[in-house]
Amino acid sequence: MDNSSLIKSPISEELEDFKKLFESTLSSSNLLLNSVIAHIRQKNGKMMRPILVLLAAKLFGKVCPATLHAAVALELLHNASLVHDDVVDESTERRGQLSVNAIFNNKVAVLAGDYLLATALVTRNHDIIDIVSCLGQDLADGELLQLSNVSNLHFSEEVYFDVIRKKTAVLFAACTKAGALSVGASDEKAESAR
Repeated sequence: MDNSSLIKSPISEELEDFKKLFESTLSSSNLLLNSVIAHIRQKNGKMMRPILVLLAAKLFGKVCPATLHAAVALELLHNASLVHDDVVDESTERRGQLSVNAIFNNKVAVLAGDYLLATALVTRNHDIIDIVSCLGQDLADGELLQLSNVSNLHFSEEVYFDVIRKKTAVLFAACTKAGALSVGASDEKAESAR
């Protein structure tokens, strides 16, 4: 058994439930949007964010619908940030395939990213909305910090670590906290998970 399968083994059933909910969440009557979503879904990545949500939830209780919705919300925000980042960075490739902006255009990519972001916030759990909203702020702040230092050949180690914390670490921290909160863990335990 490889490492990825070993990590997923305690949540294999729950991960399948997540995938079904994620897919149903992304259905739309808009043909252009469906084309963009189909393109994004061709390369799903490693699914680390939902895996972290599910594992953290299972650590503190039993995975429930709130957990699955939290995992979907965080994965949607992550995907939205990737689509937007490709526009900002003028990237033509993502995960070994053409980026959304390269296939469609920047306008479609920004609007599709906005749709994913808005969909991420469609949950009745205010704790999860708070986590997703704060995470969105941190991701944007990290990207802006990186952009403001792109031509600075002498940026400090402190700035470098601030960028990677805001662009990567906060995402994983949000996943573990959301997973814990989704099953009713105390604020103290959720903060510990974060």
